[in-house]
Amino acid sequence: MAVSVALALEYADVLFRKDIRNQSWASLEEIDAALDAILAAVKLVQPIRSKLRPALPDASDDMVLECAVEAGASAIVTMNTRDFLAAAAFGIDVVKPGALVAALKEREA
Repeated sequence: MAVSVALALEYADVLFRKDIRNQSWASLEEIDAALDAILAAVKLVQPIRSKLRPALPDASDDMVLECAVEAGASAIVTMNTRDFLAAAAFGIDVVKPGALVAALKEREA
């Protein structure tokens, strides 16, 4: 997994939004601990040298693609696969989280 500073800040912003928290089973402390654990396990990509904007229909998704390109990622994991179709031009697959989990389970078998 790879993350840029901008993407890490975006994750935190989204996870701590009141409407998101209200839908969550987790307390603020649990969200903070989960985010810390995730960020401790990822490769920090900094600085982003690949400015590809605009590449995707949603401009806020461009930083995800840029991070993936900079990290040499083989895939982007997202529920929003439709908006990441352009990632294929960079040799990056786009998969949903469930498909990733299924593929990882298959490798273990």
